[in-house]
Amino acid sequence: MIVPKRNPDVVWRLEKGMHAMAWDKARKDEEYEDIGVLTLMVKGGIHQLNLVGAEIWTRLNGINDVRKISAEVGELFGWEASETEEAVLDFLKGIAGQGWVTLNERGEGGSGPAWRPGGTP
Repeated sequence: MIVPKRNPDVVWRLEKGMHAMAWDKARKDEEYEDIGVLTLMVKGGIHQLNLVGAEIWTRLNGINDVRKISAEVGELFGWEASETEEAVLDFLKGIAGQGWVTLNERGEGGSGPAWRPGGTP
């Protein structure tokens, strides 16, 4: 199972007011996808994640695996488990390509090599 871990060089901040506003909109079935709720500062650049990205990001701790993160995020948004896991993994591969996270393949008994963009473990 893949266990994502944040790059310690990425500085981040949850924008609490925007986060609350996005959740309010999501609960009302209003558009919330374009609202930046988490700010990342990487190598002099500033990037923002929307509500879904923020909910994934805040669960990245080097311990939670993709299955656990997907289950939690899917429950929050009421999504199908299989589709959520695929979407979370696609998101993680995208930000791994940016160097913001590493994706470590971990079997039941330990850890394996990190996933690298454009390759497999």
